[in-house]
Amino acid sequence: MKTSKMIIPAMLALTVFAACQNGENNQQDNKEAATDAAQPTALMGTSDSTDTCASDIPVDSANKMISSYISSLNGNQDNKNLYSLIVDAKCLRTYLNNNPQVTNVKLMFAHTLSYINSGHQGQTAGYKSGELTMVIAGYDANGNYVLINGNEVMDGFKPCPDNCPTAGTATSNTIPE
Repeated sequence: MKTSKMIIPAMLALTVFAACQNGENNQQDNKEAATDAAQPTALMGTSDSTDTCASDIPVDSANKMISSYISSLNGNQDNKNLYSLIVDAKCLRTYLNNNPQVTNVKLMFAHTLSYINSGHQGQTAGYKSGELTMVIAGYDANGNYVLINGNEVMDGFKPCPDNCPTAGTATSNTIPE
């Protein structure tokens, strides 16, 4: 099933969003796993940062994962396949700061409303940019969703291509080491 290959970008997104997970589902090559468990890396920022999580991975491992995903799409950067989803950090930070009971963040694959409303409800979208998105919902220690305003979840993702950064190192599909 092609959707299972989308798990790699979801794991990377979790790392980027600083939504620390317990690392139970994190699988790596045996050498990398031993190194990563012994020496967690900084989540964001410089190497002297104390903001680390069990799910942090080195940039070279992240690039290996990203490159594998892109290769599975034939590496064609000119097509409309989805390479990444970009979320507004301020919105995510506000959600998490306003809801301290959130212990985990769940990223759920979804079709965009525009794709559904154009007559494609329940139809495979493949990996097309503008047709796939993620819905973000945090949940508490008891496994209960923590909703925004009592009835809302986050879906502020911008697809790349279409809304990719145009300047800086984030223009690359991989992360400079």
